[in-house]
Amino acid sequence: MLALSIEILLFYLNALSPSVSAGLAPRLERLVASASVAGCPTAMAATNQAVTYSKNLDLTVGLYLEGDSGVDVVLTPAGAIAAVNTQNGGRLYSIDPATGSVFNPVSLAGKIQDIAYSSALDQLAIALENTVLRIDASSGETLATLPYEQASRVAISSAGQIAVLVGKTVTLHDPSGTRLFSKTLDATQVTDIEVSACGGDRVYVTSFRNSTFTDLGGQRQPVQIAKLAAFDFSGEQDWTLFGDRAETIQQNVADTRLLRVSQEPDGYLYIAGESAGTATIFRWRGQPMTAEEQQGQTAPFVTRTDDHTRLHNSGAAHITYFARVDPGSGSLVQSQLVMPRNSKGKANAMRLGDIAASPSGTVYLGSRAMASILNRSELTINGDPVPGYVGGDPAWLAVGSSFRSRRFWTVLAAGDDGTQGTVVGVDAGFGYAAALANLETGQAPTTQGPESGRVYLGLIPD
Repeated sequence: MLALSIEILLFYLNALSPSVSAGLAPRLERLVASASVAGCPTAMAATNQAVTYSKNLDLTVGLYLEGDSGVDVVLTPAGAIAAVNTQNGGRLYSIDPATGSVFNPVSLAGKIQDIAYSSALDQLAIALENTVLRIDASSGETLATLPYEQASRVAISSAGQIAVLVGKTVTLHDPSGTRLFSKTLDATQVTDIEVSACGGDRVYVTSFRNSTFTDLGGQRQPVQIAKLAAFDFSGEQDWTLFGDRAETIQQNVADTRLLRVSQEPDGYLYIAGESAGTATIFRWRGQPMTAEEQQGQTAPFVTRTDDHTRLHNSGAAHITYFARVDPGSGSLVQSQLVMPRNSKGKANAMRLGDIAASPSGTVYLGSRAMASILNRSELTINGDPVPGYVGGDPAWLAVGSSFRSRRFWTVLAAGDDGTQGTVVGVDAGFGYAAALANLETGQAPTTQGPESGRVYLGLIPD
C-alpha cells in the first residue's frame, strides 16, 4: 500500500513539476524499498541467496568527515548518519548516499559512546559520556534524556524502549522513560545490548567471562568463554547461547568473546566476536556441547568454503566469528569463522569492528585485518588499485545470506603509501550499505572533498 501510494505521488509530481519529481524520486524510492522492513519484519528473509564476488568495489560516495574518531554509522530513509567525536564533543553528520552531500550537522555536549536507530520511529538513541539521549533522526531535535554516567552501549526498539549498558548492568526503559528492569550480569565483561519489541519482547546481551579448565595434562589453564543471553522485559532470562561450563571445554581451548549483537531488517539476530584460534566453542551450535563436540570429533557447524573459513593452521590468532540467530528460540541458523592468512598459509588476526545485515540477508563486517585477506594484491576500488599492505588493513567484508559466497572483501585504502586503520561501523538498508573507518596512516578512496583525514565514510548500493 505504501509503495503504491508513493508511485501515485511521483506520477502527479512529475506531471506538475518534473524537476521537483526528479529531486524527490531517489529518496521516495529508498522509502519504497524499506517499507517492508520498517518496524517489525513480516517474515524472515531467505538464507540461501548467493552473491557474485568482485575484486573491485564501486563506491558511490567516499569522503572524510571532520573529527578525531568515528563511532558508528546508521542508515535512514533520508541517508546515512555518522557519529563522530571531535575535540569539542560529539557530532552527527547526515550524508546523502547518492550524492555525498553532508547536511544537518548536530553538535552534542559530550563525547559519543554509541548510537542506535529505530526505523519504525525514525529516532536515535545516543549514549554520551554523561547522558543518554532520544533524538529525532530527521531534525536532530532532542526528544528526551536519561541521566546516565559512562553508558557504553545503547539500543532502541521499534516501539521505543531504550536499553542502556553501564559496566555490567543492563537497564531497560519504556518509551516514557520509566525503568522496567535493571540487572547486573555475572560476567567479566558485558560488551553489547539489543532490544526488540517484535513478537516476543526481549533484551539481548553479549558478554564473556574469565574461567579455567583442566587440560589433557591435568593442569588448570585460563580460558575466556563467550555468551549471548536473552531476557524478557521484566528481566527474567529466556535463553542463552554458548556460555559453556568450563568443565566441558576439553578440546575447545581457544578464548572466545562475543562483542556485538544486532537485530537486522531481515528479521534475524546477528552476533559477532572473536576467537583466539579455531579450536573453539564457536565451531558448534551454541548449545551444551555433546561429548563428540567437546572432543572435536564431529563435523563443525560453522560454514566452511575456502582457506579463509576453514579451520586448519590457525594457531591462536584472534579471528572473527559471526552468526545468524533465530531471535525467538536462540537457535543458530548459520555461523562462520573468517580469517586472513599469511604467505605461509597460517591464519592471521582479524579484529572485529562491527556487523550489520541488509533486508536481503547480506552480512557486512567491519574489521582491522592483518596480512592477508583474499586476493589482497589484486583489489581495486572504483577501478584504482588498492595500495599494498603496511599493517592493519581497514577491511570491509560482504557475505551473501547463504554464508557460502562473498560479494566483496576489500580494504578502504588509496594512494601510494598504504593505509592503517579499522572499520568501526557498518550498516545496511534503504538501498545502501555504509562503512565508517578510523584511519591512523595513509589515505582512503574519495569521490569528493578533502583527500586526507582521520574519519572516513564509504557508501555503496546494497
